[in-house]
Amino acid sequence: MNGLESLCSNPIERGNREKFVCEAEDAIFFRFCESETDLLSDSEDVFKPVYTHQVFGDNEVIFGYKGLKISIFYTVGSLKQYVRIQHSEMVPPNSTVEADNIHELIQSQTPAGFTTNYNDFVLDIEKDKAFRPAGEMIKSYTVDSRRYEIYHATFADPKFVDYHRRLQTFIIWYIDAASYIDDEDLSWSLYTLFEKVQEGGSIRYRSLGFLSCYNYYYYPNKKRPRISQILILPPYQKCGHGAKLLKAMYEHVCCDPLVHDITVEDPSVSFTRLRNFVDVLMCSELPSFQPDKLRGGFAKEMANDARDKFKITAIQAHKIYEILRLRATDLSNAEEYRAYRLEVKRRLNIPFQKEKKAMKKLQTFLNAKEYEAVLLSKSVENQHEFLEKSYRELELDYRKCIERISAHVDP
Repeated sequence: MNGLESLCSNPIERGNREKFVCEAEDAIFFRFCESETDLLSDSEDVFKPVYTHQVFGDNEVIFGYKGLKISIFYTVGSLKQYVRIQHSEMVPPNSTVEADNIHELIQSQTPAGFTTNYNDFVLDIEKDKAFRPAGEMIKSYTVDSRRYEIYHATFADPKFVDYHRRLQTFIIWYIDAASYIDDEDLSWSLYTLFEKVQEGGSIRYRSLGFLSCYNYYYYPNKKRPRISQILILPPYQKCGHGAKLLKAMYEHVCCDPLVHDITVEDPSVSFTRLRNFVDVLMCSELPSFQPDKLRGGFAKEMANDARDKFKITAIQAHKIYEILRLRATDLSNAEEYRAYRLEVKRRLNIPFQKEKKAMKKLQTFLNAKEYEAVLLSKSVENQHEFLEKSYRELELDYRKCIERISAHVDP
């Protein structure tokens, strides 16, 4: 039982609950540090967590403090951490309930540890100037005269293991239901993104994000990489880095003749959109995905080309076809636009057709009244409404992808 639960069950002190309870999200601040000045100033370059339940429980609150501020500082390259806790008031020592042990709760999700000593962290900042990425650089690109580098590494490199244990702490705050991966399993491949900064005659690196994938066995003698997590750190989001990182991973994996195709583990909505954008960008260059071919409908040639060239699965290739087919469709032509909608809806309707077959089997196990009740719950009207809603949402996503493709300029 944590402090909040104890207080709620204590009628004598229940009235003080609001005074010593705060939302974890409101109390936590993250910041990257390149010099001691970053520790002393109150500039606006801080960022907040999205999720706090994996550290502070499902209620996402912290008990025992008033005016609470939790500052979590990271060195910009090696990601060494310093945790500073400030508050204006704490639950009295003679209280029947204790304040939450914030250091202990954060430590439970920080495998590489952190310091609470200011001077030690100032030394970490100084040492961070010498930080260099682990692994092999596989890609570099420049945006607005700023250079970025992407590295590939595995857990066979002890230097990378140490770095990754610090890097992965971000997933607890930014990926819902995230869990740390086993850094003793050499089947993992990691792709890390850095900005290379030149200041005068010196060079330093800033950590920007990562992508992890697991290499599964594919019968009889190949492998199937499955993307597990991708995260661009908050200060660097919405700058196109996620697409660059994902595309670099594709290019690296596609060079391996043992790779059959690339899959994704439980993709989020945001990752699905990113994946669609990158896949459309690549497949739009293939002859089989040109407008004249698209108007003829989805063909096996498209699935084969997408897999052979970019290791894209058949299901994903069909989705890419639908996006590019929409882009090639004259929406002012009612007949052409209707033909497109019907084709997509036929695919969306496949689960309902399978369900009808299952219903026929179910009829043998139910009496007439039970079967009628099931039929009413799965009426044709409900199916049509669901199908139309699904199509509208899908087309909206497709349109956003097309808009992004149209605005894309590859530096």
